[in-house]
Amino acid sequence: MRFTITGLVLAFSFIAIGASAQGLHAVKPLGGWTCMKLNLSQKQSLDPSVHVVVRAAPRADAPELGWAAMTVAVRSPVHKVNGFEELLFPNGKLVWIASQSLSPWSSVADPAARCVPSMMSNGKPGFAYLH
Repeated sequence: MRFTITGLVLAFSFIAIGASAQGLHAVKPLGGWTCMKLNLSQKQSLDPSVHVVVRAAPRADAPELGWAAMTVAVRSPVHKVNGFEELLFPNGKLVWIASQSLSPWSSVADPAARCVPSMMSNGKPGFAYLH
């Protein structure tokens, strides 16, 4: 009996490890969005006190809803209003970011890499990085 229980525990452990190894992954591209990155220097991007705010509306006085990640999904074609661009936040909400905070997406580590805004396996927006 002990051998059977141990065998079952090991089998379930391998199944759990296999399932978690798949982890979060892109399911399908999100049309109408493009990847951009924050227009920060390397020093700024490494400084935890530097934040780029996203807002509820395309106005400097609109409520702050959070901070942008280094890679963001921006509406394509660009939807620019009052110097702000529409952005898809990781929770799926539409927010606004100052246009001067953005630059085209690229990878220093892999210049051939591409970024594709995608629906992720958890049902939330994210990114697929392709080579």
